[in-house]
Amino acid sequence: MIDPKEVVLAILGASAGLAGFVLVFLGIIITSYESFSGSTPEQVVQPYKATGAVLLGTFAFSLGIVALCLIWLALGGPSAIYGWTVVLFLLQLAVVFLAAGWSTRMVLWR
Repeated sequence: MIDPKEVVLAILGASAGLAGFVLVFLGIIITSYESFSGSTPEQVVQPYKATGAVLLGTFAFSLGIVALCLIWLALGGPSAIYGWTVVLFLLQLAVVFLAAGWSTRMVLWR
């Protein structure tokens, strides 16, 4: 049987790593956005702004999971928070995958 503390520590590290991964994609989107001149029509740059906002939200979500793990550890491992931690981490995996895929599509196939 795997100790829940080991799982939460693994989620803590993975969530922090995924947050950094999201920042890489945010940097790519910001760089792409800044490559347009100031006279570029709004409908051209709007998708980059929207993607940047989604990536920033994904980053905040990732940090929220890191905070949830820290809260779980600080409170001594309440079982109710453990379940949420695991479920939200699985959701984070999906969200980060979608954000990375969407960002790649924005930059490579615009």
